[in-house]
Formats: sequence, C-alpha cells, structure tokens
Amino acid sequence: MKFPERTAHPHVMTGAQIGGMSRAFVKEDEGERWTAPAAPRAYRVVWTGYTGQPEVMKETDDLLEALRWMGSRDRREFEIRDIRGVLLATA
Repeated sequence: MKFPERTAHPHVMTGAQIGGMSRAFVKEDEGERWTAPAAPRAYRVVWTGYTGQPEVMKETDDLLEALRWMGSRDRREFEIRDIRGVLLATA
C-alpha cells in the first residue's frame, strides 16, 4: 500500500522538491554541489619531497596496504603516519 508523500510541516520541503533551487550547498567559485568531506582514515602516506609542505599521497585504514603502496614507488621521502600524526614508517 502506498501512502502519499507528506512533510511534517507545510513549509518543509523534501530533497526532490528542492532540486536545483538552493544555492546554499553550491560552491560559489566552481558552481559544484557541496559534498561532505571524506571520513578520516587510520593511516596516511605522506610525501616530504621537493615542496616545503608534506603532501598526503594516500589514505587508508589498512597499514599493510599503505606499506605496500609506499614500497612500490620509485622515489623516496615517504612517511606513514597514523590519524594523530605519529610517524610509523619511512622510506
């Protein structure tokens, strides 16, 4: 049995009713819809090479995957850090 779609209050709109109407979730510069940031992962592979600031190259919840990824790269200056930033391994 199907029930008609109702909102709790007449002034509340569903996502289907809003559609492309709201700019509240649109980035002003790019014109893209806002997306929630990704959930933080347990481990980060960071490259500390040429730039002044370290660059996160990979994030994962699997430490072995991070170690394998880091070991398969030709260049060095990689670090694996945990979610708190503690250094776990270097290459």
